[in-house]
Amino acid sequence: MTSDAQAWAHAWNSHKISIVLSILAKDVQIQQPENPKPLDYRGARGFFSMIFTAYPDFHVEVRQWIAQGDSAVSIEQVTGTWSGPFVDPATGKSTPGNGRRFDHPGAMVIHYDAEHKIDRIQIIWDQLLVDRQLGITPK
Repeated sequence: MTSDAQAWAHAWNSHKISIVLSILAKDVQIQQPENPKPLDYRGARGFFSMIFTAYPDFHVEVRQWIAQGDSAVSIEQVTGTWSGPFVDPATGKSTPGNGRRFDHPGAMVIHYDAEHKIDRIQIIWDQLLVDRQLGITPK
């Protein structure tokens, strides 16, 4: 695994907001299905804090890392247990955890800026699969 892939997995698996933010550019844009609009640097702090609170054992295993130029794709397996409150980014509604686990594949399309900080992330995952695993009625 490359050092970029290791840094990516370490940031997620550290559960430390400071480590996650250290690999992001100040003008980062993060797109993912749960968010109604891309997250910026400030929004990333809240998003990762919520993920690490809702899923305290959240874990990313990078299965494949494909890099070309200033872009990379991380193919990964993501697991965790819904133990804490989940705050819906679109509505702000808080839902307590139910102890159920998720285990799903995902992909991240990552772009690096000139200083080799991540300035764009597109998170791709099957929301319906995760909702079913967690016992959530799909929207």
